[in-house]
Amino acid sequence: MNNKVDEILDELDEVLDKAKPFPFGGGRYLVDSDRLRELVNDVRLNMPHEIKEARLVAFDRERILNEAKAKAESIISQAEKRAAAIVSENNIVKEAKKKAIELLTKAQNNSKEIKRTTNDYVDKIMNNTEKYMNAALQDVRKQKAAIRESRR
Repeated sequence: MNNKVDEILDELDEVLDKAKPFPFGGGRYLVDSDRLRELVNDVRLNMPHEIKEARLVAFDRERILNEAKAKAESIISQAEKRAAAIVSENNIVKEAKKKAIELLTKAQNNSKEIKRTTNDYVDKIMNNTEKYMNAALQDVRKQKAAIRESRR
């Protein structure tokens, strides 16, 4: 409360302190009712400002709480979206690793098949070359034998 209301309340206390006991009143006192009414009216006149301040404080409190709640919800929403993105990225990475392993396995299998086919081809060529060379060697031996025969 502001100082004015405090001063008025202090004056109300003084009026009550100056009150005189009412004879045979059973604890009742005589007070200056005009002065008491005047002070009550002064309190009423001065209270709206403080009530307005209290309402503004309450309004600000609600506004701040609502803003904080909205901000918290926004942060939570962003965190949930980021978590979903991370999970999605994780799934993409897992899928990429799976594909990479599949491609590597396929490449290794293709490499083995090419190596086997190449070895078979080279073996066939070498066998054919060996047959040709053996045939040529046989011809050379026959020619050599024929030349020896003709010298005799």
